[in-house]
Amino acid sequence: MNNLDIKNFSIHDLMKKIEQYKKNYQNLKFHHHIKTLKNPMEIRFLRRNIAKLKTEYNKRN
Repeated sequence: MNNLDIKNFSIHDLMKKIEQYKKNYQNLKFHHHIKTLKNPMEIRFLRRNIAKLKTEYNKRN
């Protein structure tokens, strides 16, 4: 997800994406503790995408 996509989202869409990514992030962390993931970099990418979305949300409020 790039910054141009994020800027085109409405505030409602930003909140939905944040919640969706948070759930995915928690699931990946949980599964990583049980069994090592094939690509552990996914955790980092999700965390950064959540931060980007939250930053855009805070800019608009």
